[in-house]
Amino acid sequence: MAAEPQATTSPQEKEISLGNITLAKALWPFIRPYAWMLGLTTFLVFIVTFFELLMPILTQKAFDGFILPVGPETGVSLAGVKITSFMGFGLIVAGITLTAFVIDFCQTLFMEYTGQKIILGLRCALFSHMTGLPVSYYDKNSSGRLVSRVAGDIENMNEMFTSVLVFIFKDLLLMLGILVVMFSLNARMALTLSLVVPLILISIMAFSKILRNAFRTIRQKIAEINHSFSEGIIGVKIIQTTSSKDRFMKRFKQLNHEHFTAAMFQIKIFAMFMPFIGFLGVISIAVILWTGSFAVMDQTLTLGELVAFLSYMKLFFRPLRDLSEKFNLLQNALASAERIILVLEQPKARERTTKTRSPLKNIERIKFENVDFSYTPKKPVLKQITFSLEKGKSIGIVGQTGSGKSSIINLLTGFYRPDSGSILVNGIPHNSMNIKDIRSRTALVMQDPVLFSGTARENITPRKDLKEDVVLKIALENANCSFLSEKFSGLDTQIQEGGRPLSSGEKQLVCIARAFAFDPDLIIFDEATSYMDSQSEQKVHDAMKKLMEGRLSIIIAHRLSTIRECDQILLLREGKIREQGSHRQLVSLRGEYHHLLKKEMI
Repeated sequence: MAAEPQATTSPQEKEISLGNITLAKALWPFIRPYAWMLGLTTFLVFIVTFFELLMPILTQKAFDGFILPVGPETGVSLAGVKITSFMGFGLIVAGITLTAFVIDFCQTLFMEYTGQKIILGLRCALFSHMTGLPVSYYDKNSSGRLVSRVAGDIENMNEMFTSVLVFIFKDLLLMLGILVVMFSLNARMALTLSLVVPLILISIMAFSKILRNAFRTIRQKIAEINHSFSEGIIGVKIIQTTSSKDRFMKRFKQLNHEHFTAAMFQIKIFAMFMPFIGFLGVISIAVILWTGSFAVMDQTLTLGELVAFLSYMKLFFRPLRDLSEKFNLLQNALASAERIILVLEQPKARERTTKTRSPLKNIERIKFENVDFSYTPKKPVLKQITFSLEKGKSIGIVGQTGSGKSSIINLLTGFYRPDSGSILVNGIPHNSMNIKDIRSRTALVMQDPVLFSGTARENITPRKDLKEDVVLKIALENANCSFLSEKFSGLDTQIQEGGRPLSSGEKQLVCIARAFAFDPDLIIFDEATSYMDSQSEQKVHDAMKKLMEGRLSIIIAHRLSTIRECDQILLLREGKIREQGSHRQLVSLRGEYHHLLKKEMI
């Protein structure tokens, strides 16, 4: 295999910080299709808030109009309250409460539906974008970190869309409405409460930046834990056979401790914020009780109005407490949104297209001319690579690990671009062609067979445009896949993660059947017979020979027995072609190839 850059933490993982306006612009395309639903939800929020503001007023009317009549001009006393009027008033209150319940239920239902649809679109867009990113992006970002985007970060944003944003708007609207109503009742006492608001806003702004940074650190640590956990699961056999569990456990504990430290810092900050808001609420209620009591005795304020003021005061600090909790969730969600947007802003792999050139119908010949390539600057992997291949011919590439074998395939399939030199397909420069055309005519059988969860049928014919009834029988016969019917459930065999329950050889034969189904012009075998017993290897070799007939074939191998029948063989060392020719020609040279052949025969 060619030398690949080590997986390292990308710059985005180390430090990410986007402004709220930038986040809003990036998320708007996902929100826009459901803007009307958000508008409807907002309208319902206004109605629900109106009913909540109305309840203390109704309480005041009940005190001053029925329970404690204001004076003799009302014509009633406490003993002579008109029962029918009071019951009518109670029915009105009950009707308002029921109406508010129904509207609140509808508002919650609409908001949840809208949030779920937004998250559905965002999750699908993220997956689609990630599958279109260049391979070089995955060289720098581990699968564990990327999985945390689709899982944890998306779920945090789900909570933001389904509960946080609307409730924050509702709470802010309720607080503003309370201030307006209280000023209309008694401006002097309302002013006492309004003096607390600037202090609250200053507190929120002060805690905002600290909490966002804390949640950003927490999300990064969770990604690192996911990566470490994923590595441990994948490499569990190596960990157990090498008795290296303690070393991996030490690293895992260290990551969890760092996450614990970050989480505790966030908890301490939030634990300071909540009691501070509660303290302001207690002080405000005490002041209202003190001043309101004297106002009632001076008859400048009715008892009903004082009760209404206390109700509004309690109602005012309830959304403040909710805001504090929702603010905590919002900062967490915004930290997750930053990470998702940074992935979505990664440029996709450039899939070259051309409007003037007709689509590629067949690959007839391939030519490399003085190609140089490096994954990182000043560290060349390929140097002056030159060879050609025509239809019906095969070329074998052999060399030690890190010699550049797989890098040739990466260039040919367009996953990377050469630093210099040219790659020609049918005499046309590779860089000027639509890479989709080349890939659609190419089949890749890799060292580690790649099968997806699903049936064998779905793995062999994943493209909808393939006529299954035509290609399946031929593909299965040519790929020696009779074992599917003999040992399993045929094409309905359920394949699980990692290709279970198939053996290594069986998995490779299914991959070859998939290549037959695609009917490619170019077939690439990348160490396709590694890690197999002799019987399985022979079956794979037979299937490979059938697949290679009439096609351009490139075979990468460690063992020379795999490529000795190739029309041409390239021996690579340190990124250069050291020897080139047929098996007989290279043996007659008595050079490196001859030396490797003798070692393999011992």
